[in-house]
Amino acid sequence: MQVNRTATVLFAEPSSATKRSEASRNALARAVVSIAEATGGRVVKTVGGKLMVVFASPDAAASAASKMQAKIDALAPVDGIKIGVHIAFHSGPVVRGAVADDTVRLALRLVEQAHDGQTITSLGTAEQLNPAFRHFSKRVRVTREASEQPDLCEVASWHQIGVRPAGWTAMAVLRLTCGDQLAVCSREKQTIVLGREDDCDIVLATLAASRQHCTIEHCGGDFVLRDHSSNGTYVAIADGREIVVHNEKVALPEHGVVSIGEPRARSSEPIEFWYALVT
Repeated sequence: MQVNRTATVLFAEPSSATKRSEASRNALARAVVSIAEATGGRVVKTVGGKLMVVFASPDAAASAASKMQAKIDALAPVDGIKIGVHIAFHSGPVVRGAVADDTVRLALRLVEQAHDGQTITSLGTAEQLNPAFRHFSKRVRVTREASEQPDLCEVASWHQIGVRPAGWTAMAVLRLTCGDQLAVCSREKQTIVLGREDDCDIVLATLAASRQHCTIEHCGGDFVLRDHSSNGTYVAIADGREIVVHNEKVALPEHGVVSIGEPRARSSEPIEFWYALVT
C-alpha cells in the first residue's frame, strides 16, 4: 500500500445543548458546511453526530475552524438554545486517494477532548501550521482518561477576536473533488497532477486517462490547466460550454467540471472544481 500525501481531518461536534434541538443542529450544520466549502474543504459524512470535513492542509483546517467558531458564536439562539460547537483537527497520510483510518480515528478522539467553543489539534499538526497561525496555538493538558492521546494544542479563533495573523495574506485555493478524493491547488501546493499513476494527486481508473494526464498550476492567484495526454481534457464551465484542451493550457474559471479523456456526458469520474479564498 503506497502512501502518496497527507490530508487534514476536522470534526465539528454540536454542544450538548445544541444536540437537544433539531433546528439548532441544522443551523450549526449549515454554518459548518458553508464555511468548509468556502475554504477548500470537503464535507465527507457525519459520525455519531459529528461532521467530518477533509482539508488539504493544517492551515486550511485552522482557518476554517477559526471562521466556524466566530460564525457560530454570532448566531442567534434557536429554540431558546445558544448554539455551540467544539472542533478538532489532525493531519495524517492519504493512501490511494483515501485518508488513512488511523488519522480519522485520532481526529475523532481529539474532538471528544474539546470543550464548547474550543478548537484543538495534535501538537504534531500544530507544528505544521504557518508561523502566523502557530501564534494562536498553545499547549493544553491531557486528562488522565485521555493519556493515550498525543500532546494537544488549543487553537484560538482569530476571526472571533478580530485579530489578523501577522504576516498572513489571503490565499486563493482551487478545490478539486472526484468521488471521495480531494486535492487543493494553492501557493502551498502549486501543482496538482491528475492521472492513472498511484502518486497522482487525483487518481483516475478510466482507460481514457494517461499516466499523468494533466496538471493544474497556481500562477499568481490564477489556476491554469495544462494537458499532457493522448485523449485530451474536457473542461465544462458554468454557462454550459465545454472546452477541449489537448497538449495546451487554459485558465480555469471559478467553478466547473474537468473530464479526463472524454466529454462530461460520458465521464464516469467527473472532477468538480471551485475557487475559494482562505483568510
